[in-house]
Amino acid sequence: MLLVFAHLLAASTALGAIVATDLRLLSKLAEDRTRIAPPNEFVARIVVVALVVLYATGAALVWQGALERPDYLANPKLQAKLVLVVLLTINAFVLHRLTFPRLARGRRVARWHASDWIAIGIPVGVSNFLWMFVAFLGVARAWNGTVSFGDVMAVAAIAYAVAQGAVFAILAVAASGADPVANPRAAFVRRRLASLGNLGRPLGGDDDPTLPRQTMRRAREDAPTATVTDAVALAPAERGAQPLRGRRPVTG
Repeated sequence: MLLVFAHLLAASTALGAIVATDLRLLSKLAEDRTRIAPPNEFVARIVVVALVVLYATGAALVWQGALERPDYLANPKLQAKLVLVVLLTINAFVLHRLTFPRLARGRRVARWHASDWIAIGIPVGVSNFLWMFVAFLGVARAWNGTVSFGDVMAVAAIAYAVAQGAVFAILAVAASGADPVANPRAAFVRRRLASLGNLGRPLGGDDDPTLPRQTMRRAREDAPTATVTDAVALAPAERGAQPLRGRRPVTG
């Protein structure tokens, strides 16, 4: 019982950190020039520790199940889950060695090269799919001994295609323009996704830090100009209101 609880707790911790990171990335879409930063060190450590705990508790559960039932490892769903866990581990190394260093460069999504889309988009899509699907297999007890290995992997392939398509679609939106005049549809989608990433927090308020940087920059640039223009416009009126000194009034 304690092993199952520790296994579930580690999976929940890792999934919570991943979902929070995904929401933070969605909230970035409200910015004009979207840049995606790699997960901070704290989140990365949480996922690594959770993965280690999952390996330890999972191995203990498999060992315990094999002792109780000799045919425990003959479960096709369990075999598929073990294969996907190995792929998840390999993909984690790819993320830390290839994807995160590219994100650390700070290049805007609109300026990504084809290699960036492959090195970032694919591992991110694989990571999101594998964590969710492996967690699903952990609770899909109805599939034990009833669904073949091929069927489980077929469902996994379909789920991965959907997840990967969603990741590429979000990245394409991030690479589009945020100007509501030049790109009204893209700007609308970006703001809706950013609102989702902010858990429904309204965008566009004066105290909202997710306002497009371009709008804020224009406001800062226009402020001095408006001040100078107002001063020039008021100067003649102020001079006209001053009394004439050293001059005689003109009489008709």
